[in-house]
Amino acid sequence: MRNIADAAPTPRSLPKPERVHPIVIAALCLCMASFPFEFPLRTFRWETTTMTTSLFLLTTLFQPRVCYFSRIPAAIWWLGAFMWTMGVALALNGWTSLAETAQDIILFIQAILFFWALSNVLRHDTAARAALWSFAVACVIRAALPFIGVGRTGETVWTGGERITAFGQNANWSAKLLATGLVVVVGLMFAHPKAPRRLKWLALAAIGGLGIAIIDTGSRGGLLALAIGLLVFAVGRAGSLWAVVRNALVGASTIAFLAVMAMQTEVMRNRFVDTAETGTMAGREVLFPTLWQMFLEKPWTGWGQVNNQYELAQRIAERNKLTRDAHNLVLEVLTTTGILGAIPFFIALGIVVRLGWLGRRGPHGNTALALLAMHLVGAMSGNPFASKLFWLVCGYAAATGAGEAPAAVPEAVPLTPPWLARA
Repeated sequence: MRNIADAAPTPRSLPKPERVHPIVIAALCLCMASFPFEFPLRTFRWETTTMTTSLFLLTTLFQPRVCYFSRIPAAIWWLGAFMWTMGVALALNGWTSLAETAQDIILFIQAILFFWALSNVLRHDTAARAALWSFAVACVIRAALPFIGVGRTGETVWTGGERITAFGQNANWSAKLLATGLVVVVGLMFAHPKAPRRLKWLALAAIGGLGIAIIDTGSRGGLLALAIGLLVFAVGRAGSLWAVVRNALVGASTIAFLAVMAMQTEVMRNRFVDTAETGTMAGREVLFPTLWQMFLEKPWTGWGQVNNQYELAQRIAERNKLTRDAHNLVLEVLTTTGILGAIPFFIALGIVVRLGWLGRRGPHGNTALALLAMHLVGAMSGNPFASKLFWLVCGYAAATGAGEAPAAVPEAVPLTPPWLARA
């Protein structure tokens, strides 16, 4: 009788693991590099990040198995349930502006597809490092441009000082972008085992430059979120005492540097003092109670997508705009889809957080967890509901928690899609 062990395939007979195609990686790198260069004062309709993300999603269609079906994250099913509740809320409430509602939903669907693809593509360490380095380098370039007078945008505030950004970007959004780049640089250089050690001092200079650029934006929420993200590095790689000590020193040193620089900068110092003395939060002290009252009036299905923004603007007597953003992710979800939508949405985020925690055991250490903590804290003073940067961080966390792609797959999937091959 033939031995069962004899029937087992030898290592040479196993198919080679299917990796992400260079075209897909190149499109992802272009997409990631475009994130810091948003142009709010543009003359064309679509944002550059929307177009580059669409290009990346188009290339993923040539490797659907690798990018989508090698692993379907559990969060996708819950986000699908949440999108169903969005439809229910709109069916019950109607819509104030069909064009704005449709655009908001399309952008959210694009962000979720981006998250899904990244949760698989970034499982491959080569693709992940290439994409993250593209983003980090782009953030460093973006931070340097205002210093040399390229695209510099300044806004004088009544507390004193000037909030500096570039290309007309919102100061708070610029701070979150650059803070994300700073944490990525720290993670790639001090957490990943394949970090280019020769560039250590150059990386420290980049971290300092990014920190100064963040402080110049005058964003209190952005600076606080960055501090939270850096503190997460104190958790260290699972099972490594040296990683705990090293990451804690890097995080504490960076926070100390940012604190000293913030107190030396007029705009940031005055804004913190104003918050401490008066309790003002750039109007959020008015928005949040109003949004909570709106939720209590329609607790189960909410007001519907975009409808809540029109309703909020009317209640606070907004003079310059017909709509007003919630500036808080929790209140945004509660006022758009109510409890019915909040349950699946926050279950999905909970799954992502768990994967980010598990990802500490991988080669990226706790970088994804630090980014996730930073953006969740930032979501308490901002609304990243359809933000591709937010779902990028979620996809990265989901990828690190899932680990490296399997060593072998049953069969290789051709780059050419089946419908094109048949043609």
